[in-house]
Amino acid sequence: IKFVEIEFIFVRWKIIWNIGTPVSYIWCPAVEELIFRAPLIIAFSAVSSGAWYGIFASGVFFALWHWFGNKIILEEVFSAREKDEQKSDDMVAEVKRLHAKEGGMIVVRKILHVILTLPLGILAGYYSIKYQSVWVAFGIHSAWNVIVPVVVVILEFVVGIFFVGISSLWDSLCYSRTMRR
Repeated sequence: IKFVEIEFIFVRWKIIWNIGTPVSYIWCPAVEELIFRAPLIIAFSAVSSGAWYGIFASGVFFALWHWFGNKIILEEVFSAREKDEQKSDDMVAEVKRLHAKEGGMIVVRKILHVILTLPLGILAGYYSIKYQSVWVAFGIHSAWNVIVPVVVVILEFVVGIFFVGISSLWDSLCYSRTMRR
């Protein structure tokens, strides 16, 4: 490992912690809650049957809002640089290149993002009306942004282990059948 590589690793994490973390856990939730939950608080003073229409509509619009964006995270850009796959020093150009390279995976990420944010939108909408506070929705949203990525990684691991187990079981069953003949 060269000194330049160590310095780059340090700078990369410094950028992620100083820019990525506040944006992901403070600024984005604050702005999104003001856009999607503040109107609910203004329109409804209590959770009622009419409020549920607003909650679901707000949740759907919130989920669809998350369809947009390039779905390339900062870590992917840095990872491409470490692997000498980076084609430009321009961050915007590099994100566009990675976006084009990922292709179909970007659509999968967008679909998953919409699916995962719909329950958050409904939950935050309900509690923002119940407590008449955008701060409650902000707290839920920030906690969600911390917890869900961890849960998704654990779920991917469990599903992977499940499929490996099923595949192993299937192979051993097929092997035992061929040995009996």
